[in-house]
Amino acid sequence: MILYRRFSISTVIPPLLLLSAISLAEQTTVVITLAPTAPHPPSYTSEQTFQDAVLSVSNAYRKAHNATHLLWNETLTTYAQNWADGCKWQHSHGPYGENLAFGYPNASAAVTAWGDEGLEYNFQEPTGFTEETGHFSQLVWRATTDVGCAAVNCGYDETKNGSGSYERPQGWYVVCEYAPPGNVMGGNKLLGDKEFFKINVQASSTYSGPYETGSATGSGTTATASSSGAGARERKTGLLGLIVVVGWVVLG
Repeated sequence: MILYRRFSISTVIPPLLLLSAISLAEQTTVVITLAPTAPHPPSYTSEQTFQDAVLSVSNAYRKAHNATHLLWNETLTTYAQNWADGCKWQHSHGPYGENLAFGYPNASAAVTAWGDEGLEYNFQEPTGFTEETGHFSQLVWRATTDVGCAAVNCGYDETKNGSGSYERPQGWYVVCEYAPPGNVMGGNKLLGDKEFFKINVQASSTYSGPYETGSATGSGTTATASSSGAGARERKTGLLGLIVVVGWVVLG
């Protein structure tokens, strides 16, 4: 296992399946499975390139949804690196918002996969949070100010659990931590819990609602709640597909 320490996000190329239909008298189909070698794109192997890619794509999505730019946080990066090093395809259940990914060719592609979940987000509902959109809502959450990410080459191990899911990430594994965490309920006495999503996850930069949320600049400090997303992408959940409220935090 090759480890690249202390840099942000992205991905892994899953095992390559080559289907070769060979036309014989019996019309035989031969299936060949190859175990690929994980590529080493600069956005994974260069700390600065990785950080730049994560911030560039993340902040493009945030700008489109009326959120301030995220700041890079070394405390969050260290936490992300420590978790990524273990190559566990599950959430850390730590104090931050968290998005996970593997199977993407570079850091930009991993963050884009999270951001593109916004196409499925229902901005007309008090909360559009679903199992399919939790990475997006964390990414653009207006009260979140800081991010830190890491990427590790976990190699390939096709062992699966009883539900048919991989037990560990395949290839490059991206872990991003966010503070303060998103996907939370509560915190504004003027609004119902679900309305808290409406002010933190906005349809566009033309939003004209009356309420402010969060700080405008990153503090470099950590938060004390948890939430979030990941998936080949995977999302931090108590029960997959359900919104679980624990201490005013939505685990999705």
